[in-house]
Amino acid sequence: MKSLLLRLLRIGTFIFAGLLVASAWLPLFRPVDYLPIGFAGTMYPVFLVICILALGGWLAAKRKEWKVPLVAILLSLRGLIPYVAVGGIRGDVEPGDKSFSIMTFNSSSMGLLFYKTDTSVVKRIHTVLAETSPDILCIQEFYTNTAPDLTHHLDTIAARGRYPYHYFVPHYINWKTWFYGTVVFSRFPILDTASIDFKGGYNRNEDLLRLRLNVHGDTTTLLVAHFASYQLSNELYNLSRALLPYVGRRKTKKLIAWQADVMKEEVNKSRYPVIVAGDFNDVPLSYTYRTVRGSRLQDAWLQRGFGLGRTFSAISPTLRIDYILPDKSFQVESVNVYRSKELQHFPLMTRLSLRR
Repeated sequence: MKSLLLRLLRIGTFIFAGLLVASAWLPLFRPVDYLPIGFAGTMYPVFLVICILALGGWLAAKRKEWKVPLVAILLSLRGLIPYVAVGGIRGDVEPGDKSFSIMTFNSSSMGLLFYKTDTSVVKRIHTVLAETSPDILCIQEFYTNTAPDLTHHLDTIAARGRYPYHYFVPHYINWKTWFYGTVVFSRFPILDTASIDFKGGYNRNEDLLRLRLNVHGDTTTLLVAHFASYQLSNELYNLSRALLPYVGRRKTKKLIAWQADVMKEEVNKSRYPVIVAGDFNDVPLSYTYRTVRGSRLQDAWLQRGFGLGRTFSAISPTLRIDYILPDKSFQVESVNVYRSKELQHFPLMTRLSLRR
C-alpha cells in the first residue's frame, strides 16, 4: 500500500510539473486550433502552488523526486512576470498639473438582473464613483433606461460626476427604452469617436470604442472594449449572473484571437499617445493580453500595483481580467482596485501624466 501511494504521488508530481510548464508557455500561441491554449494561463497559479507543495513534501521526505517540481518551477517563472505586481513598493508619484485619472469598470448592467435592479449594487457603484471621481470613466456592460419611471443612469452619472462629455454606444435595445452598451464619460473634450466592429461581450455585438480626447492640451487616443469570454461553462461563469447564450468552442476561440488582433491593429495605427482600457475576460498570462499589450503598452497595475490585482469576484481569487494599458509616453503615477462584496467586477483606476 505504501509503495502504491508513493508511486501515485510520483506520477502526480510529474503530471503537475508538466502542466505547470505548459500553462506558462502555451499562451504564446494563438488559441484557435486547441482549446487548452486559451485556458492554460488561468490555471498557472494553481499548478504553481501544487508544485511548490510537492517540492516541499519531497524535500521533507528526503526523496530525489524534489528535482522534478523544482525544474518545472524554474522553467515556468516567466508566468509570474505578468501575474504578480511589485511596482507598488516604489510608492505613488505626486500628482502634477498635467495629471489625470482614468477608471475602467464592468458594471454588470448596473445591478440589473432578470430586469430587476439590485439597489445595493447601484448604491455601491455611485458611492465608489463619488469617492474616486475619475476624470475619464469607461464602463462596460452599462445599462440605462429613458423611461420616466426607471433610472436614467447615463444622465445621473454625468450630472453627479460633472462629466460634460460622454460617448455611449448601445449594443442592445429592449422595449425602446432599455439600453445596454459601453460608455465613456469625460471631463476632457472629445475630439472624435468611432465604433469599430468587435463582436465582443456576451451578445457578441459589442463594438470597440475609439475616442480622441484633448487631455490638458494633448491629443490622446482611448480604446475601450469588452472582450468575449471563453465561457468555461454557463453554470460556472454565472455564479452571480443570468445564463449566457451558448457559443461554440471553436467559434469562441477564433473570435477571441481575432479581437486581440483588431485591438493590436488599432493601437499600432494611433499616431497619438494611446490608452487601452476594458474587460479582457482573460488573465495576464494569455494570448489576448500579450498580443494587445505588445511592446508599445505598459500595464498600469504592474507599474504601481502590488500583488495579484484581482478584479473579478467569482470563480478564482487570481482573476485579474480588467486592465488599463497606457503606452510608454505616459508615466503611471498611481493605481488602485476598489473591491466590494456587492460588485462582480471591481473598478480599476490609475492616475497618469504624459512624460515631458
